[in-house]
Amino acid sequence: MVEPSRPGEQRPSRRFRLRYKLVLLVGTATAAVFGLHAWLTVQYFDTAILDATERASVADSNELRGVLEEQMLSEDRRTLARLVPVIGRAPGVTWVGILDVHGTVKLSSEPDAPLRRFPEDSLERRQLATWRETGEAGALTVLRPGGGVLRTLSPLPNAAACQRCHSPVSRINGMLIIDRSLAPLRRTLAASERRLVLGGVVLVALLLGILGLVFERSVLLRVERLRAAARGLGSGDLAARARDPIPDELGDLARDFNDMAQRLEGAMLAVGAERRQLEELVNGIADGIVLLDLEGRVITCNRACAARLEGGAPRPGLAYRDLVRAAGIDLEEGSALPAERALRSGSLEKQVVRAGRGDRYEELYAQPLRAPDGELVAVIEVWRDITDRRELEAGLEQSERLASLGVLASSVAHEVGNPLASIITAVDGLLSRLAAGAPASSGEIRDYLEIVRKQVFRCDAVTTRLLGFARLPGGTAVTVDVANAAREVLALVGQEARRQRVRYEVRATGPALATAPDMVVEQVFLNLALNALKAMPAGGQLVVEVGGDAGGVTAAFSDTGPGIPESVRKRLFQPFQRGGQDRSGTGLGLFISQTLLARAGGSIEVDSRPGQGTTFRVRLRRAAEAAPPPADAAAEATS
Repeated sequence: MVEPSRPGEQRPSRRFRLRYKLVLLVGTATAAVFGLHAWLTVQYFDTAILDATERASVADSNELRGVLEEQMLSEDRRTLARLVPVIGRAPGVTWVGILDVHGTVKLSSEPDAPLRRFPEDSLERRQLATWRETGEAGALTVLRPGGGVLRTLSPLPNAAACQRCHSPVSRINGMLIIDRSLAPLRRTLAASERRLVLGGVVLVALLLGILGLVFERSVLLRVERLRAAARGLGSGDLAARARDPIPDELGDLARDFNDMAQRLEGAMLAVGAERRQLEELVNGIADGIVLLDLEGRVITCNRACAARLEGGAPRPGLAYRDLVRAAGIDLEEGSALPAERALRSGSLEKQVVRAGRGDRYEELYAQPLRAPDGELVAVIEVWRDITDRRELEAGLEQSERLASLGVLASSVAHEVGNPLASIITAVDGLLSRLAAGAPASSGEIRDYLEIVRKQVFRCDAVTTRLLGFARLPGGTAVTVDVANAAREVLALVGQEARRQRVRYEVRATGPALATAPDMVVEQVFLNLALNALKAMPAGGQLVVEVGGDAGGVTAAFSDTGPGIPESVRKRLFQPFQRGGQDRSGTGLGLFISQTLLARAGGSIEVDSRPGQGTTFRVRLRRAAEAAPPPADAAAEATS
């Protein structure tokens, strides 16, 4: 990958780099072509000159052979002996020799050199043998070993005139050898090669200069203008354009670039407008929105979020914890807020917190943001002020609680009426004894007062339990004995259950301690007990099974009513939904129960089949090992 340049980084000019590449490419190609052409030219002229030299040597050899024949016919050997050295001193001639048919040198251009015979396997001896056999009279030119001497071998035919001195049997009388030096020729060719190379270098330099100038004018300068326009566009100058009116490929490229820049400018303007609209939309939302990077630092936030902070809009890069403190959110030691949990889990997190130094409730939602490849890139957190909603929910809870107590009015009246009847009977007994003039003994008075005292305490227990259910649930978490809470609730609805011939019982192996806000468990259990009674107007059975494990405490309310249809069960926990055939009530009981349990860290589920009854399972957080608070005396929870 090509690393993008950093701002302010000095980069070598592409113009110069391209020029160097062009010079290297064209220079190499031209030098290669010219070198090949020069080599072929030298080879051609070398071969041509060598051929011409061979022909000239053969001609000179034939001419000299004729002169020698005339001298030999005239038997003027002294002239012949003088002539051969003269020929040997001619320009270019290095040696001249005359051999007999046995390969012995008879005359040479070196008169002082001793006579010698060529070896049997030498070219000269073999050629003499060939001429003696074939009678050919053609000359032969060969290069001596080393390539510096051209040797011409010419036969001396045994003509009729020569047979006066030579045997007529032999076809030749010997051989004439002329050696010519090729050094002058080589020097001439070397000089020609130097002139050719020098001319080629000058030609290549001239060609490169012309090509460079043409390339500079027709390509590099235009590319530089296009590059400058591209860099201007890349730096944010949307008006940057490349000016190139020449109708060729680079001109087409410049025009295509201008079209692209025009479309990009339009797209950027549209994106800018959409961004402003999006910013206005986000800033117009009443919920606070904050965007955090992977290190938990603020990237940006909307106006609603800034309005919640002490000191206004936060600076980019502010730590999330500092942002939360500026919003007055209560932080527990070691606790993690939704954005921090979302960064670790990579999933949606939410939480309700007290903010504004306790003046309001905020519901925080933190959602991770991912790139197209799935990589986590940021977290967006939404702050929703639910203070009014909490107050409304509290009012609905109280209304539902009072409505439930209203349903229990007859049971409460019966629970209080029986003790009051006993008290009235005891008081009437005392009054009648006084009216008859027969004062009661101290023992009798003690018995009557004991009856009154016992029944007053019974009324006090009923009214205390009723007042406890009537007050709003507190926000402080307490330890609740779930089995005992179920018994108290069933004792409260016992009279109504007996009136409807509903048998009820609580099954628990021992105390099951849970943690929940004060009176939340009792409120939920009361709603479930009343719903069960409504489902069994003609009698039935209600069983509450309480148990626990390491994960928490469970209370299951099971009735033998008609069950709940699937269509109703899907929306059973929505507001104003009624699950049974009895359409009375507000329809908020299950919705409020689910809300209360969710705040307490618990849950509620329903399992029901038409004709098979209904079971509601309440799940609560297990309390730490501690004794439950003392409970008021509860009525017998089995009937």
